[in-house]
Amino acid sequence: MMSHRITQRRRWLPVLAATIASGALVLSGCTNGATADPSEPSDHTREAESGGDLTMLMYVPTRSFDPADDNTMASTGDATRMSAIYDLLLTLDPVTGEVRPQLAESMTPNDDGSVWTIELREGVEFSDGTPLDAEAVKFTYEHIAEKGIASQARAIESWNMEVTSPLTLQISIPNANMHLDRTVADSLPFIVSPSAVKADPEGFSRAPVGAGPFELSEYVPDDYEVYTVNESYWQEGLPKLDSLRLELVPDAAQRINTIASGAAHVQAPSADADAALLENAVSQGLSYFEVEQNGGGWIYMNNERPPFDDERARRAMYLALDRTELTQVALGSPEATAIETLFVADSQYHEADVRFPDPDPEEAQRLFDELAADGKPVDISYINIAGEVNSRAAQFIQAKLAEFENVSVEIETLDVTAGRERVFVDRDYDMSPYPGAYKFPDPEPGLYNLLATDALWNTTGYSNTEVDAALAAARATSDPEERREQYRVVQERFMEDLPGLFTFTPTITVIAEPSVTGMTYNARGVVSWPEVGFAAE
Repeated sequence: MMSHRITQRRRWLPVLAATIASGALVLSGCTNGATADPSEPSDHTREAESGGDLTMLMYVPTRSFDPADDNTMASTGDATRMSAIYDLLLTLDPVTGEVRPQLAESMTPNDDGSVWTIELREGVEFSDGTPLDAEAVKFTYEHIAEKGIASQARAIESWNMEVTSPLTLQISIPNANMHLDRTVADSLPFIVSPSAVKADPEGFSRAPVGAGPFELSEYVPDDYEVYTVNESYWQEGLPKLDSLRLELVPDAAQRINTIASGAAHVQAPSADADAALLENAVSQGLSYFEVEQNGGGWIYMNNERPPFDDERARRAMYLALDRTELTQVALGSPEATAIETLFVADSQYHEADVRFPDPDPEEAQRLFDELAADGKPVDISYINIAGEVNSRAAQFIQAKLAEFENVSVEIETLDVTAGRERVFVDRDYDMSPYPGAYKFPDPEPGLYNLLATDALWNTTGYSNTEVDAALAAARATSDPEERREQYRVVQERFMEDLPGLFTFTPTITVIAEPSVTGMTYNARGVVSWPEVGFAAE
């Protein structure tokens, strides 16, 4: 059984169980308007009817429509915008970790995982009329590598790509990986039109061309975009919507109130659930559901400089902080739970006896004193990423650590863009939260990229040769038992080294007015747009 746990609020539990069984997650409702009676039964089986103009509220400004410029693939940012333009080559299920084809018909390995073959659907065209073929996929990945901004650029540079037929691309990789399809689905799902990029290399990031269900027709930076139907979209009868508007509303409460007022219909799927806002949404007649995943709220500790280059300082954080209390304060709910193991209980990789340390204030103080005596006081620069959940967590940590001697916390709050530059690019920080939650429905590629030395998102700078070897061995096999053995090693070493601080149990949450239906998304919460629409009256 693949790892998953589902929690659903209000009236959607039956339909969610049904849709999980059919391999899809669908946001569904049938009453129209934000004032629907919560006690009214709903028919959640209806598909979206054709037509309608939907407005989704976004969290962060648009930076670029070129996937070569996106280093995060975040659902709340550019990736959900690009999904409308490009569609998804493959999709990674947020619950099971299963890879499903979309623009591609398949992606399969040879016997040892050193060569992968992508087979594309016949007849798919970009909106400029050129074919989405194997040459286009190869061009896209070379384009990403050439720009060198996206996280996968370095990995692509090591690939040898060969077009063996118009619809077939072979990728040879230097190190065996039986799970490369998960990496492509997770981080490389968008394919650009080579003709459009070559025609205007500088302007493509503002005038993109893809093979997705919509075309970008209007773009007002830092405000909104309007997308209209791609008449040559490859799936007959789709998309359901006539148009799509993505509008920037950074303030979380304002997003809820805007949807409740009828001025918008849904907000982008998010990985940090503020309980107070969810309750506010329900009180105003809106609906939401959440999908629980492996991983958790994650606070980086910089292992490459003092104080967290010393394992004692990292362990002292776990011992000084009651993570359950931290989680409840951060999420604003006494029902919120802290992550206790790296994998949730129904995961095949769950190890119940390999747990995060329990709080122990006396031992924490002993470690703080010992570090101070060694000339290594724990004076922390905490780079907070703006947002209610992040800010409450930062303030809790600062206040809690103030109860100890020989430790201090200075908080600096930055917006998302500046925070990403400071933490992910410059790595100039001691502690800083990952925006949302760090999730991995399957340990490939998420856990590998978090912990392996020189991995794409190893922002802590953590390095352990045993962890590297176990992650590589698990990557090289598809045998479930061998993978479980290797991931147990990873979990055991993690609990010894504690390279970062895991906090709350992660979820992907969607808030919408009840008539919105047909929404599916990948493991990062990036929306797949073709089926999204409004249920019939």
